[in-house]
Amino acid sequence: MRKVDEEKRLTIIAEISIFPVSEGTSLSPYVKKAFEAIKSVEGLRIQLTPMGTILEAVDLEQILEAFKRAHRAVRESGAKRIVAYLKVDDRLDKPRSMEDKVKAVLS
Repeated sequence: MRKVDEEKRLTIIAEISIFPVSEGTSLSPYVKKAFEAIKSVEGLRIQLTPMGTILEAVDLEQILEAFKRAHRAVRESGAKRIVAYLKVDDRLDKPRSMEDKVKAVLS
């Protein structure tokens, strides 16, 4: 288990982008299925963006499970070819959140 700070826990922040190729120009039905699958993983904080989904979790396994479920959902929706990206920021020296990362840039 990760160390716990008085105010925040150490968290992993990740971004998932997953979509089918060769399925036409409107991909929102596939993205919706992937997003619903991601939401089914307990303990995640999630932020949907126009180009991907940001996740925050205390355990890498939660992130990997979300990625696996999203991929499976797009596959089960009939996609013949899928492109998926997973970017992970696992900072171990201090607690951070999605909001902290944005504030650090904007301040």
